[in-house]
Formats: sequence, structure tokens, C-alpha cells
Amino acid sequence: MAEQSNQKPKQQPNGDCPAEGYTPASFEKRAAAWMGIAYVLMILFVINFAIYTGGRELPGTFPLFLVPVSVTLAVVLLRRMKLGTCPGGIPGGVLGIGLCAAGVGLGLALGVPALLSALGVQ
Repeated sequence: MAEQSNQKPKQQPNGDCPAEGYTPASFEKRAAAWMGIAYVLMILFVINFAIYTGGRELPGTFPLFLVPVSVTLAVVLLRRMKLGTCPGGIPGGVLGIGLCAAGVGLGLALGVPALLSALGVQ
């Protein structure tokens, strides 16, 4: 039995060795990936709206693009505060989360009315 554990991993038919030492992405990288997905969906909506309405734009909706980054940063800060690795400690984390909440609030307060008026919803 001990001889089997000392053997090299067998090669697969395509010549690759099985993955050893796989390290999954960190929490921050996964959060950034979800933020990227949100931005892609937002950009696709804006581009498709312009294409299907004959070039109409969505003026004043740029503040909505502040929301995904604010939410992602708040989630990462909460996680780091829970683990005790937040830069600036608890006060720095609370300040960062407060700024993120202000970013979400401003983004929604300025962007949603502009989006609704651009879409013709009163």
C-alpha cells in the first residue's frame, strides 16, 4: 500500500497529468467576478436599448453604475471585518461600509428616476 502512494500520478490519455494542488479563487476574486457579471448585464441592457429603439439613449443613468462596485466593496469589507483582516480595523471597516452605503444610496437616488423617465414610466 505504501508503494502506491509514492507512485507518480498516471497520465491521462491526452497526456495531461491530473490537477494537483488546485487552489480555488479567493473570496475577493469571486466577488469581483460577480461584480463584472453585473456590469456586463448593465452594459448589454444599455446597448440593446439603443439598438432596438433606434439610437435613443438613457441620459442620467450613469449613477447606476456606482451600485455594483459599492455593493461588492461592502461585501468584501464585511467579510474582512468578520475575519479580523480589515485594513484600519473595525473603525476603518465601518467607515468603508458607510461610504459604500452612501454610494448605493446616491446611485439609486440619482439613477432610478432618470431611468424611469428615459423609459417613459411616470
